[in-house]
Amino acid sequence: MGGGICQVSTTLYNAAIRAELKITMRAAHSMVVSYVDPSVDAAIAGTYKDLRFRNDFDFPVYIEGYCKKGIITFNIYGLETRDPNRTIRFENEIVSVDDPDTEYTLDKNVKIGTYKVKRSEHIGYTARLWKIVSVNGVDTEKIRMNRSTYKASCKQVTIGTKGATAEQIAIIKEALKTKDDAYIKNVVKNINKAPEPTPEPEPTPTPSESPSETP
Repeated sequence: MGGGICQVSTTLYNAAIRAELKITMRAAHSMVVSYVDPSVDAAIAGTYKDLRFRNDFDFPVYIEGYCKKGIITFNIYGLETRDPNRTIRFENEIVSVDDPDTEYTLDKNVKIGTYKVKRSEHIGYTARLWKIVSVNGVDTEKIRMNRSTYKASCKQVTIGTKGATAEQIAIIKEALKTKDDAYIKNVVKNINKAPEPTPEPEPTPTPSESPSETP
């Protein structure tokens, strides 16, 4: 209640896979989160997204969890029976990227020259998490731990047109056609500035006539 539980479950998930406990349920967030890479998270939501794992070893494990100065830590203790020459590491792989366009709305009730971000962009991803097993420094196994899909969400921007002339609105609409957000933002920001006067061309000097010399 109030959010934040997913940072707890994500940290526990990362501890559990390194302890090589059996993951029986894990879900990705609907959109990417900022605190871990894609495919490394573990979301909690209602009764339909949960984190579950099982101890298949022949000895019990003890899970310690605590939070100190804003840092969540989990330690999983047990009997180490794994080959000391065997190591594991985890790598996430981005399979595909969905980069959404920005959605612009012209609002006649908002002062002209206003560029306001209503919602930030979320890039969509499909990602996989791999466990790499090495023995004596040589990779021997590559095991897929999960495949995760994260939805894309477009950036939403409101552009004010209150008090705008037909010419100014036309300029803004032409800028929108470029789909270049930096350019659009600059056009909106400077829409009220008077155009700089075109400098008048300097007069072309007339060559002076010099008297001809008679030998």
